[in-house]
Amino acid sequence: MIDRPHQESAARIAAAVRARAVSATELARAALARIERHDGWVNAYTDITRDRVLADAAAVDAAVAAGRDPGPLAGVPFAAKNLFDIAGVVTRAGSLIERDKPPATADAWCVDRLRAAGGVCLGALNMD
Repeated sequence: MIDRPHQESAARIAAAVRARAVSATELARAALARIERHDGWVNAYTDITRDRVLADAAAVDAAVAAGRDPGPLAGVPFAAKNLFDIAGVVTRAGSLIERDKPPATADAWCVDRLRAAGGVCLGALNMD
């Protein structure tokens, strides 16, 4: 088990997930709990994609259980600056005038590639 995942490298987290020392779902839940505890005063996130986080983490866990390689970022939680599209999230790009736009219909290329590598997207990060 990784005691403080928020202080670990992506490589160590992914290795622990692949070795079944920790599940991607456990890591996702820990990250969501940390966001819940601290984001009220940090204000880092514009959107947290809870359902998607848990679904992506479960997919990584299923791949590991089936003996498939979930990718080099197996279960590693990440977040994207709200400049990059995340499907289902409004891309505000730090602007109040963008807040009424419809949500993105697809992930930006960089978010898509991180997820394809086994990363688990927690949501969109604030910008000024």
